[in-house]
Amino acid sequence: VDLAFCHARHWDWPAVVTVHENTDAAFVWSARHTALFPGCLQVPPEEHCVGVPVTAVAISQCGSYCVIGLQNGALHRFNLQSLLHRGPFPKGPEIIDEAEKKAKEAGKQPVRAHTGRVCGVAITITGRVVSAAAHPGDCRLRLWKLLTHEALGDVPLKSSAPGFPSCTLLRMQGALVAVSLDDGTLLVVDLHGLNVVRSFACGVPATDAAFSFECRWLAVTLRDGGLRIFDLPAARCVDSFAFARPAISVCFSPSTAFLLTAHAKGNSIQTWANKFLFDPSISAPLLQTEPAAPICVDEPGGDLEQDEDGEEAAGAHRPKTEGKDGGVSTQQAAAAAEAANPLAPELLTLSDVPPQKWLATLHLDLVKERNKAVEPPKPLPNAPFFLPTAHDGVTPRFAAPFGDADESEGPGGTEAAALSRIFRGERRPLEGTPFQVNLRKGDYDGALTFLRTQTASGVHLAIEELGSLAGGDKAELKAVLVFFLHHLEKAHYADEVQAYLSLFLQAHGEELAEEPELRALCAELGAAQDALWAALSTQCQKARCFLGILTQTQSQW
Repeated sequence: VDLAFCHARHWDWPAVVTVHENTDAAFVWSARHTALFPGCLQVPPEEHCVGVPVTAVAISQCGSYCVIGLQNGALHRFNLQSLLHRGPFPKGPEIIDEAEKKAKEAGKQPVRAHTGRVCGVAITITGRVVSAAAHPGDCRLRLWKLLTHEALGDVPLKSSAPGFPSCTLLRMQGALVAVSLDDGTLLVVDLHGLNVVRSFACGVPATDAAFSFECRWLAVTLRDGGLRIFDLPAARCVDSFAFARPAISVCFSPSTAFLLTAHAKGNSIQTWANKFLFDPSISAPLLQTEPAAPICVDEPGGDLEQDEDGEEAAGAHRPKTEGKDGGVSTQQAAAAAEAANPLAPELLTLSDVPPQKWLATLHLDLVKERNKAVEPPKPLPNAPFFLPTAHDGVTPRFAAPFGDADESEGPGGTEAAALSRIFRGERRPLEGTPFQVNLRKGDYDGALTFLRTQTASGVHLAIEELGSLAGGDKAELKAVLVFFLHHLEKAHYADEVQAYLSLFLQAHGEELAEEPELRALCAELGAAQDALWAALSTQCQKARCFLGILTQTQSQW
């Protein structure tokens, strides 16, 4: 439920402390050895905290002390190097009389730092402990001296909404502390002046908050899946997002160039670039209007993953339509087809197939060479000395092997056995392949669908069975060039169309060069392709410039 670390001392002793749910001790980890340390931070029994879960933890900047907050409102300090208990906050008077000591041990409750559960604790660089509790009657920020455990003061946390709010989150950077209340109010407290300097109405409580390194921006993740960025000097919201999966943790990079988020049911950390580096107008947020509604975005990395139970429930109510071939098309198939359509007119869009498929189509010879058998084929076994024979009347004949007689039986079996295997398929030599039929009909979308459903060898066979060498004419090659022009204008399935075009030019390049009409179509095809890729290069030029600035690289002019 909480974690604290100190990067200055992790080489000397374990300096990573974690707090877990419903656990009455804080565990210590070694970042150097990437292992759990044998000891733990546990409050002694005489403090009347046996079995009370730890809810918050903080480590001092020097790495020597650790402060933990408990469910019952107690605060305790430990020495991180020796794991020894150094006393509670506030520290009670020293007991010298044995009678008073026995009376304390008899059941007199000690004074607690807070009334309810400690929801956050932090330690400043000047040695002050900042803590807050999640109890409506103790909605205030308390300050303590780290070494003497003295109370230095408190800051009341008031909300503009009626009622008695309570604290849910505490985050600190420098002298600023961000506190989230359960009524959706976000407060920023200045520790030097001990007062609230900023107040933002978020509507729902925050799950995490993070300051930028110079404390200019404050990023807050909300329970409803939102993420808001506040400009503290301007006292206004400069950006607002809404994720499909709620962000549960957020952090700025040390240079504030990137924002890191972790999402529910996700196993990765998402990285977002800071818009300030790309849009100088954000340097004057007072001249910009606040976002009226959050922008709905999906985190990078793919579609939203569902639980197995959710997938089964969705599959039970998913609408299905039967096709002519008996197949079933679902909403996922429609979404996959929609993903291949350009987002804007003439915007180059790749297909939804893995690159290995069209790469295998382009380099089929290399694939066949790689998959060639290492050992030569084994010779067939020798025929037996006595061959099986049968008698047709009085004339002896060699008997057919077992299994062949069954295949030739049935109506027309004898006639089918006498035919050559070449004529056993569909006898439509004049119609040609489905690819040629679609080209003659002008159904270029159907022709592309046929090629996309073929294997690498099937694509080679369909493209090579064109032209005069396959019994066709130049009109067939002209139809293929018009087919490629049609799909280049649509700008979809760019990677697969380019692979098919490369194969077509390799197979029929000499025939295309002999006909002036085909050469003119090839020139038109090349101009369309150059215009398509030039538009993409123009759109990417700004991105390349920004990438060079971010990576601090310069091109050779």
